Amino acid sequence: MAEQRKKLIEVQDLTVKFGSKRHPFTAVDNVSFHIYQGETFGLVGESGSGKTTIGRAIIRIHPTAGGKILFDGKQINGRISRSLDREVTQRIQMIFQDPMSSLNERAKVDYIVSEGLYASGHRHLTPEQRQEKVSKVLSDVGLLPEFASRFPHEFSGGQRQRIGIARALIMEPDFIIADEPISALDVSIRAQVLNLLSQLQKERNLTYLFIAHDLSVVRFICDRIAVIHKGKIVELAESEELFAHPLHPYTRALLSAIPQPDPIAERQKTLLVYDPSCHHYSSTNQPSWQEIIPGHYVLASQEEMEEYREHF
Repeated sequence: MAEQRKKLIEVQDLTVKFGSKRHPFTAVDNVSFHIYQGETFGLVGESGSGKTTIGRAIIRIHPTAGGKILFDGKQINGRISRSLDREVTQRIQMIFQDPMSSLNERAKVDYIVSEGLYASGHRHLTPEQRQEKVSKVLSDVGLLPEFASRFPHEFSGGQRQRIGIARALIMEPDFIIADEPISALDVSIRAQVLNLLSQLQKERNLTYLFIAHDLSVVRFICDRIAVIHKGKIVELAESEELFAHPLHPYTRALLSAIPQPDPIAERQKTLLVYDPSCHHYSSTNQPSWQEIIPGHYVLASQEEMEEYREHF
């Protein structure tokens, strides 16, 4: 049962704000979800929805304005001890979206991949041991160990992203935040990177937060999917359940934009445009986070819930 699975990540009423105190901008507004150990949790939304901000808040790049982030039962946002800081630095890693800008062009692959070892509790490693770890992790991501002596500009986009994956893996993390890891890659190699991530997850018992704007991609790799719009999660369900019974109008709009393999069907399909005014909220008809069936949640008012129940 899902209730018996261990929650590795718990996000509770998370709020992230930018700007000044006089002119704050709320990028993430009271978001809550959890991620089970060993699963791939998808976070989907259009550009500016707040999905990357959530990932960067979990890894502590962005400070939080409210709420809690728990990792393995310990709160990791706000002020934490030095020992917990070192633990989080090692056990949580991030794969960034752009493999071109996320690698230091002036450093060789050997240093890029092993840089985290210098900043963590691995300073005791001898140069030979460190080199052995670099060679091993490069092989694990499908690169030759001799690539360690080269510079990033000598590689293709797909190879650069594999270097970014190796940089995360060398820390032997438990949890990896993959921030649109294939969106900047050629279509021909996206499946290779997705298959690599799936393979590494099985071999290392990894847990992923997979951030994307393309629902067709997250359907392939994710166990559960949360849909976010303007800083709020509007729907959350298991992958196949979300595709079979999308409820929120924003989710339906995202699904309608997925390209169809049949050219005729692609030309004839109807694109849905999400208009927030369709909700007709009022002071007595406000939305709340509700579970329509076990594991399927949606942000809806009571009137909308009555309509959504007709889908089941």
